[in-house]
Amino acid sequence: MKPMNVFSLSFFGCILFFILNTTLLQAQDTAALPKQQIEFRHDNDFIIFTDQYYSSGLLLTYRRHLASGIFTKDREQFTVELKQEAHTPSNVDTEDILKIDRPYAGFSGLTLGWSLAGEFDLLEVRTLVGLTGPSSGAGGFQRWHHKNIVFISVPTWFTEIEDSFHANLEVSYALEWELTPVPFGVWLALKPSAAYGTKDIYVQPQFIASFGRRNTIGRSIAFHQVGSMEREIYFSFSFGYRFVGHNALLQGNALGDKSLYTIEPNDRVRYVGFDFRHRFGKNDYKFGYRYNSPEAPEMDNHKYIILSYARSF
Repeated sequence: MKPMNVFSLSFFGCILFFILNTTLLQAQDTAALPKQQIEFRHDNDFIIFTDQYYSSGLLLTYRRHLASGIFTKDREQFTVELKQEAHTPSNVDTEDILKIDRPYAGFSGLTLGWSLAGEFDLLEVRTLVGLTGPSSGAGGFQRWHHKNIVFISVPTWFTEIEDSFHANLEVSYALEWELTPVPFGVWLALKPSAAYGTKDIYVQPQFIASFGRRNTIGRSIAFHQVGSMEREIYFSFSFGYRFVGHNALLQGNALGDKSLYTIEPNDRVRYVGFDFRHRFGKNDYKFGYRYNSPEAPEMDNHKYIILSYARSF
């Protein structure tokens, strides 16, 4: 099997296996609270009739609520996530470097995460390792997908960021206030985060406002927490302002890179989001819309959709 298809076919194979077993899982006793979860997520801008910049993302995530964690009991959670991203210029038909506003960039990686929830706050630490370049398989899969599935223009993947190994550390902290209680609650949260490594270096303060029926921070789908089946249905708005130190998907590896074409990112990027989320029993459904300002002077703003389903057990 060609390397370009391994990650993507494994991802869709896991989805198929999960769907085939859903009936059996539903027949089991639902009285006990779930301690584990598997989530399938797909990001894509083609749904809103564009095909550029952050063109697509596939994410497979496993979460486990720890009965006895490192520091506390029943407040910590462990996460493993596989992801593949494809980033393309706005003009995917040309091999004229003067007509390309950003380099092609593929990334596949593994993230390990740990979180500690309080009554009104949550600390999360994530480590990431992965590959950029043709070895990531993202470019090969996108070309195959465009040629055989969607039957539209096949991106050239000319000027792709070169093969490189990456390691990153990300830390985030969320502090939340409940302004009004359910059934139509209102929550406001501040969530600053920072990342350092060969792939990304940034600091990003974020503001989140949530409206509807929702659990507290340590049991809510809002912060990807497992261990509750209490119903949630709400929507939220978010705004993030990122101070960028390095972006390897535009600049190449922070330790040095020999890619044919790289560009310098803007040092500040704005992120705006809308989310609708629903937890029903052991099922979590998520829909999101994202908008970000240009990531580099040569680029335009960008919009994409997030679709996700998670099953707890």
